[in-house]
Amino acid sequence: MNETDADMGAVTESHGDSARPWTLTAAAGVFWLLATGLVAAGAWGLIEILTGHVDTVSGAVGIALMAWLAALYYWFIGRRLLQCRDIVAQAVFQALLWLPVGYYLREAAHPVVGVAAWALAAVMLALVLCGPSRRAVGFGEHRPFSEGE
Repeated sequence: MNETDADMGAVTESHGDSARPWTLTAAAGVFWLLATGLVAAGAWGLIEILTGHVDTVSGAVGIALMAWLAALYYWFIGRRLLQCRDIVAQAVFQALLWLPVGYYLREAAHPVVGVAAWALAAVMLALVLCGPSRRAVGFGEHRPFSEGE
């Protein structure tokens, strides 16, 4: 149903089905869980710096800051998913980044953790790219380069 204004035309759009699918909630939860892990990893790095267990303090500070920045980005992606905003492309990109992580973990004699990273990527991709999630955020509906619109 649209509300109209005499000068502006349609000013509000309301979709008939405003229920968020469980897949978006689960995807947001996965991103927030990863964000929590990255915050914990940054805190652990800070503790290692304070206790003197690092060789180069500046490198450890840089890694802790990068972990916190990545956590902030994952939190942002999870928040946008809960708001049913179209952030599918960025979520897919972040999920695909876990594939080489899993490969290098397997090569570094951590095969179980490497396979877990691959499973994480598969879960993230499945939750974000499934039909209900894409329809809820409107992914694929906007064609910026189409000529007829």
